[in-house]
Amino acid sequence: MAKKPVTKIDPRKELSPYLNHEFNQQKNNRKGQAKISASLSSLQAERRRSLRRRLGLIMTVSILAVVGLGYYISPLANISTVKVVGADDLPIKEIVKVSKIKASDKVFDYLFQQKDLSQKLAKKYPEIQSAQAHLGHVNQLILQVNERSTMGYLKDGDTYRKILDNGKIGTKSLTWSKVNQDKPIFVGYNKSGSLKEDLKLFNSLPKSFRNQVKLLSGNTRRNSQIIFVMKDGNVVVGNVVTIKDKIKYYDEIRIKAGKNSLIDLEVGAFSRPLTSSEKKAYGIS
Repeated sequence: MAKKPVTKIDPRKELSPYLNHEFNQQKNNRKGQAKISASLSSLQAERRRSLRRRLGLIMTVSILAVVGLGYYISPLANISTVKVVGADDLPIKEIVKVSKIKASDKVFDYLFQQKDLSQKLAKKYPEIQSAQAHLGHVNQLILQVNERSTMGYLKDGDTYRKILDNGKIGTKSLTWSKVNQDKPIFVGYNKSGSLKEDLKLFNSLPKSFRNQVKLLSGNTRRNSQIIFVMKDGNVVVGNVVTIKDKIKYYDEIRIKAGKNSLIDLEVGAFSRPLTSSEKKAYGIS
């Protein structure tokens, strides 16, 4: 019986594809592991940075809180001086007294009590519309007072008091040198009711006319009468019901009448020169 031929097999050649596959797979695994490791390292570094930022922020806030608390409980936070700004015609010491600000108080307490501070001062002084507290230097409190607009002045004996934009009368008596000459003076108004009515009527008239008025006289013969003394020396007499409609004729009549004339818009519309007694009565020289 003939022998079958024997085929020689090289194990290395046969195993080479498998070994190469295993080697490549191990190589790829090592690359993947390296990438994952690098990604994890980057993530850990970012986490460390984030943690350091949070710790830094917490420490900063804590330090500021400790410093702020230390300042607040120390004598440095006590009010040393109060500076009042904006109250030109009001008594400074009285304003501080009414506000109840004391040297033992803390500066920051008043920075958060603006509404209460305004109410206290406005209740005592109608001239004050609002007030705000500000920090000056280390322990100085600046009290900013905002006064109401002045519509005119009420003559009160030998002094004058402000008529405010809300119709109320100021508390402070002023000398003539403190009076704004551009604002009208209300003379002879002993009843608050008539003053409010005439003030309301005056504010309803054209601004061009209001700017020419020097004085309003409450010394009228009738309750329905209103008298304006003008800056050019003329006197305008009108009726409270019809004056708004007739005031448009004033400039035309004034030009024809000249200075120191009485312009009557109460009944009709005419003018005549003022008498000596009328000039004296209205303070016209």
